[in-house]
Amino acid sequence: MDELKKFLIEKGIKYDIGIIDSGQYHKLSEPIENEQVIRFMWKKCSINKLIEMLKTKGIKLKASELGKYTGLYDIDGTNNKVFIIYGVDSHIQLPMCLLKNFRTKERLYYINIAKNEIINSSARNYNTKFGYYSLFFEEYMSNHYEQIIVDLINTVMPFINHEIRKITIINLNDKINKLFLMALFRNPKYVEEINKKSIFAQIIDGGYNSEFLALIGEEKINFIKGYTPVPLVNDTSKGMVTVRSLVSNLKIDNGIECMVMTLHPKFAIALVPNHYFKRMIEEQDKKTYLQIDKGEELLRMNKQIYYNAKYNRDEVIGLKSDLEDLISL
Repeated sequence: MDELKKFLIEKGIKYDIGIIDSGQYHKLSEPIENEQVIRFMWKKCSINKLIEMLKTKGIKLKASELGKYTGLYDIDGTNNKVFIIYGVDSHIQLPMCLLKNFRTKERLYYINIAKNEIINSSARNYNTKFGYYSLFFEEYMSNHYEQIIVDLINTVMPFINHEIRKITIINLNDKINKLFLMALFRNPKYVEEINKKSIFAQIIDGGYNSEFLALIGEEKINFIKGYTPVPLVNDTSKGMVTVRSLVSNLKIDNGIECMVMTLHPKFAIALVPNHYFKRMIEEQDKKTYLQIDKGEELLRMNKQIYYNAKYNRDEVIGLKSDLEDLISL
């Protein structure tokens, strides 16, 4: 067991020790001698490579229970076990399905606020970390949250491109409430704040994690209470920018405070106060969306997002030319 721990430390892999009782893993502060279960995360596609590497160190693993998201192995010659959670290279905050829309010639550009410099990366590698989320939770987020982004973009873009004259977005309030929840539980600062302020989190070893906060938050909590989500269409030749935390504060129409989620350089969701939405409908009649059709209006909006990101020590993501307009101010 000591040799296995040493191996994991050398590889920079975090682990803990516990027991499995009635099919459930329980972490222990003082593990039972000779009946330990060591738990860590590894890529599913390289499990066989791991087994071969451990063989060279005299550690032989024998498969006990293999599932879609985890694997349990006996350590040959002992009563100890290895419990592997399958992990991936996770996008911590913004998912790939959103980031790819902001690429410039297959590169992703963002403003490092601390240095006020434009940095280039790739949509695949930006803000990623191995094992930040498990394979199970990655698939859960893809199905429950990220698919909303894909569906919204696929619904709205034909309208923006003038291929259709009318769109209907079903259950927009519910969808944006879920995206707002996603922005919260995928934000490390938010998770850290919850763990600092919650007494219950302080008695849990390791505190709350994103997965727990997502499941709790889905219990019909209205995160956008007092606001109405409204599509925001960009009809200019330039692009809207977004931020790593997804949600930005914004002032529109002579000081009305709202929030914005930019999902595409040409499309965002504005969360406007309910009283403003009521007035908007009265004034616009059948037009139930907001529109930017002047370059100076778009630049003002991007500037607000940029300065908001500076205040929050966030990062601004966008097409390279749109970011250049901001850092040249």
